[in-house]
Amino acid sequence: MQSNTIFTFDGARLDKAEVDILHFVNSWLPTFNRWSVNELAHKCNLFASDATAAIDMLILHGLMENDGHDDMMGRMVQVPDIAQEWIVLNADAIDSLHVMNDTDLFIEEETATA
Repeated sequence: MQSNTIFTFDGARLDKAEVDILHFVNSWLPTFNRWSVNELAHKCNLFASDATAAIDMLILHGLMENDGHDDMMGRMVQVPDIAQEWIVLNADAIDSLHVMNDTDLFIEEETATA
């Protein structure tokens, strides 16, 4: 699912896919800080193209960096130490945006309709 809504906090401009990836990544830090793009797409319920675009934007923000290519897993990315600190510092905002955007967490009566 692609979202054109951009959320800005602490200088970062993030869309829904980027927030979903950061939410997932934060749940595993510091135990894991390296993933394949395909794995992140699967875990965050994103199309591969949406995950790739989101990862590319997170790299531009300095929140991830390319970490080579694995023969079995494909393109790999990792979260540098300074980005881990930023993610942990902004975890509440990331979690709140993730919950706000994940309408599957709510029944229809709990959601607003336009």
